[in-house]
Amino acid sequence: MPSCFFSFIFHSRFCLGSFSKTNSPLCQILSSKLPQRGQSNRGFHGFLPEDIKKEAARASRKICFVCKKKGAAISCQKDHCVRNFHLPCGQERGCLSQFFGEYKSFCGKHRPTQDIQQGKLREENCVLCCEDLSQASVENIQSPCCSQTIYHRKCIQKYAHTSAKHFFKCPQCNNREEFPQEMLRMGIHIPDRDAAWELEPGAFSELYQRYQHCDAPTCLYEQGRDSFEEEGKWCLVLCATCGSHGTHRDCSFLRCNGKKWECEECSPSASATDYVPENSNDLPCCSSMFHPQGQFCRDSSLGENPGPSWNDWPRPYPESSGGRRSHSWQSKGVKIPKSCKKSQ
Repeated sequence: MPSCFFSFIFHSRFCLGSFSKTNSPLCQILSSKLPQRGQSNRGFHGFLPEDIKKEAARASRKICFVCKKKGAAISCQKDHCVRNFHLPCGQERGCLSQFFGEYKSFCGKHRPTQDIQQGKLREENCVLCCEDLSQASVENIQSPCCSQTIYHRKCIQKYAHTSAKHFFKCPQCNNREEFPQEMLRMGIHIPDRDAAWELEPGAFSELYQRYQHCDAPTCLYEQGRDSFEEEGKWCLVLCATCGSHGTHRDCSFLRCNGKKWECEECSPSASATDYVPENSNDLPCCSSMFHPQGQFCRDSSLGENPGPSWNDWPRPYPESSGGRRSHSWQSKGVKIPKSCKKSQ
């Protein structure tokens, strides 16, 4: 059975193509005299076959005021308005259909409007597509929030189809109350489903893939870097910080039950080992300032004027008999470990 029973009978452009592909009964819902008397599991989305046949017979006598052909099942809901139209024909002529509540439709003369100032159309661009706004008011739609930002109607409709009901909000201020209500009033169709990116098959499959490669400088596993075992020394351990690098336990000399390891990019830098806490009483004897032999490491860029050597620094002296302290390191409360003193 075709997606739209009316299209099957009249061979007309009754359906709104993109909507009918989603198996949504919008063609039936927008029909002016078609009741929905059944449950969702009966008939076609609650529309009973006998009711559809009656409405088809009624619509066969109605002429679309746009294309002048029969089969116009949608009528303007304004009192005393006798205009009938097909759904796509009405959209071409500025008609509007509301996809909530009673699913009312209006012709271009009686449709809901917004007070959009023409001056703002020349000054602003559509936030969604960043292109110039159309001078025709029916092709633009104004937001009730965000200082009344103006969008292209087609851009808002595309955004609504992508985000759907659960993610549809103001693109600028994330308003979820006033913005959707105004868009519904102005004929924007918001599908009652999850967002399009959530329904795409395998869209987030990469998030469930675990890194499976040994990045050790020398891999010792006979099966190669891309192979590993569930337990033991050939178990693959991932970086505890980033998780994007891995190593076999034995390749990085980890314990057989070791589970914590960090790659070179995430491990603390070498300079961090030179940090001395403020409350420390001892100076580091193997700091980057000294050679392993205990000599002062001077900068080679100083040339002939290397600056003071180790022997030029003041030595600690005992306190004078007068009780005054000399200008020494010990007078400042600095202790020098024996391992850092120059060997005699």
